[in-house]
Amino acid sequence: MILNELVLHNVGTFAGRHVIDLTPPSADKPIVLIGGLNGAGKTTFLESIQLALYGSLAQGTGRRAGGYENYLRGLVHRGVPVSEGAAIELTFTAHQEGEEHRYTLRRSWKSAGASIRELLLVSVDGRYDQSLTSTWSEHVETFLPRGIAGLFFFDGEQIEALADMDRSRQVLSSALAALLGLDLVERLSTDLTVLKRRHRGEKVPDGLRQSVEEKNQLLTASRQAEEAAVQAEAGRRTEMERRQKVLHEATEAYRAAGGDLLDRRESAEAAAGIVRSGLAQCEEHIRHELSGASPLLQLDGLLDQLGGQVRREADAERNALMVEAFEARDTAVLQELRGTNVETATVVAVEQFLRGDREGRRVVADAEEIIGFRDPSGLEAVLANLPEARKRLQSAVDRREELKAELDQAERVLAAIPDPEALAPLRQQREDARDAFLRAEATHAVALEVVASARAGRAKASTAYEAALDKAASVNLAADDDRRLVEHVERVRATLEDLRIAAARRHLKRISQLILEALGMLLRKDNLITDVQIDPETHEVSLTGANGRPLPAKDLSAGERQLLAVALLWGLARASGQPLPVVIDTPLGRLDGSHREHLLERYFPNASHQVVLLSTDTEIDEEAFARVSPHTGRTYHLEFDAGANATRVETGYFWEK
Repeated sequence: MILNELVLHNVGTFAGRHVIDLTPPSADKPIVLIGGLNGAGKTTFLESIQLALYGSLAQGTGRRAGGYENYLRGLVHRGVPVSEGAAIELTFTAHQEGEEHRYTLRRSWKSAGASIRELLLVSVDGRYDQSLTSTWSEHVETFLPRGIAGLFFFDGEQIEALADMDRSRQVLSSALAALLGLDLVERLSTDLTVLKRRHRGEKVPDGLRQSVEEKNQLLTASRQAEEAAVQAEAGRRTEMERRQKVLHEATEAYRAAGGDLLDRRESAEAAAGIVRSGLAQCEEHIRHELSGASPLLQLDGLLDQLGGQVRREADAERNALMVEAFEARDTAVLQELRGTNVETATVVAVEQFLRGDREGRRVVADAEEIIGFRDPSGLEAVLANLPEARKRLQSAVDRREELKAELDQAERVLAAIPDPEALAPLRQQREDARDAFLRAEATHAVALEVVASARAGRAKASTAYEAALDKAASVNLAADDDRRLVEHVERVRATLEDLRIAAARRHLKRISQLILEALGMLLRKDNLITDVQIDPETHEVSLTGANGRPLPAKDLSAGERQLLAVALLWGLARASGQPLPVVIDTPLGRLDGSHREHLLERYFPNASHQVVLLSTDTEIDEEAFARVSPHTGRTYHLEFDAGANATRVETGYFWEK
C-alpha cells in the first residue's frame, strides 16, 4: 500500500485547498519529511489520514472527548462557516487479487442545522464505486485493519506511553489479538458469558432472587459511580484542554509581540556583525581594484581612440623607414632589369608598381604624430586587461549591494526586537497560563485515578454479582440439560482461553525475535539486551541482559525505554506481514543525541517502504536532517501565518527554503 496524495480543504489550521504529494520518488528514498512548528497542523495531518480511512471508527484522540460530531465541527477551519464545511481526500495505491488499483476517498462534512452531515465517496481507478462506498468500513479492513493501525500511525506521545511497561502490556494485548485473530475468540468468550448470565438469571428461585437482586443493585450503583467519574474526568479534560488553549494563545501573543525575536537577540546581533565584516572586506576589495587600472574604465571611448592613434603612428614610422629603404632597392632593381633583355613594357610596368607602392607607404608615413609612442605594446597590454578588471570590479560592486541589502535586513531585525521590559507583561501572562495548565493537568490526573478506582469498584461488584449468580445457578438448576449448558459454556470458555494462549505462544517466539532484532539495530549499547520474551497469558515483556540475568525495564534509561517502545512497534509491524506505510508524528521525543542517530539512520529508512515523518525544527534539526536526507524523497514545510490564522504548505524542509 502506498499513500499517494492527501488533500486538505478547510481542515484545522489549513484554510482553502492544500494538495500534498506523498508518493516516494524511488525505493531508496522512502521518507517523506514534513516540518512544522507546534500549532502548524502536524497532528491534524496525522488525524486526517486516519479520519479519511476509518471515519467515526478512527482511533480516538484527546480532541474526541465531546463526541464525533463535535470533533468534526471543531476540525472545520475557524475562518470558514460551518455551513461551508471541510473535506479530506486521500489517494492510495493497493493490490487486490494480484492487480494494482488506485483508490480515492473523499470524506466531507458540513453543518446541517444542529447536526453535522458527513458524506463519503470512494473511487477506484478514477471511477466512483457506490457499492464500495456503502461497505467501506468493512472493506478497509482488507488494506489496514483498525486493530493494527496503531502499529503504523502513531506519535511521540504514544511512544512515551509505550515506554511504560504496564501500558505496553495493554498495547501488546490488543495488537496480538488483532494480528492473530484472537479478538474473535475474546468476543465469543464474552458472548458465552452473557448467555450463561442470562440463563442463570432466569433460573434463580424466589428464595435466592433477593440476594442476586441486591448484588445487581450494588453493581448498578458502581456502574453509575463509574459513569459519574468518567463524566467528571471528561470535564477535567475539557478544562485542561481549555487551559492548554489559553497557554497556546498566550505563547502566540508573546511570539507575535516579538518574543521569539527577543529570544534570538544574540544570534541576530552576531549575524549582523558577520555581514558588517563581510561588507568591510568587500569595500576594501573595491578600493584595491580602483588602485589599479580600473579607473581607466571611465575613459572607454578615449582609450579606443588612443589605441587607434598609437597604431597609426607606429604604422607611419614603420612605413617611413621602409620608403627610405625601398627607394635605393627599387633603383637597383630597375637598373638591373634595363641591363637585361627584359622588354621595355615590363620594365615600365615594374617601375610604375614600385613607385605606386612607395607613394602609398609615403602617404601612411605622413600621418600626424600626436602621441609619440615608440612601442605600443604596453598600451595594448593595458587595454587587453581592462575587460577582466571590469568583470572583477562589477562582481565586487554587485556583492557590495547584496551585503548592504543583507545588512539592512539584519538591522531591521535588530530594530524590530522589542524592549525586554515591554514584553514583561506578556511573558508573565504566558507563565501564569502555563501554571494554570499544569494545575489543570494535575487535576485531570487525579480524575483519572478516580475513574480507575471506580472501575475497580465496578469490577469488584461485578465479581460479587457473578458469584451470587453462580451460587444461585448451582443450587437451583432444575433441568439436566440446563446444567449441562452451563457446564459446557464453562468448558468452551476454558477451551477458548487455552486456544488463545496456545495461539499466542505459537507466534510470540517469532514476534519476540523480531523485537529483539529491532532492539539490536536501535540501541547504541551492543549486547545490552540479549533476549526478549513475551508472556502469552499476561503479555508482560521480559528482558535478558548481557550477563544472562533478567534485566528490569526500570534499569534502562528513559531514552532506552523509548527505543524499546519503538522496537515493540517495529517488531509487531513486521510480524503483521502487511506492506503498509508508516506515519509518525513528533518521532524523536526526548531522546538523547546517540539514540536519535539510531532512529534517524537505522529505523526511519527501514521502517517501511513509505515513511511519513511529522517533525518540528528542534526534533529533526539541521544536523539530523543531514543524516536522514539521503533517504528522503520529498520534503514539505507547514508555515503558520498568524495574520491569516492559517497554515501554508510549502515545498522544502526548514533549511531547504
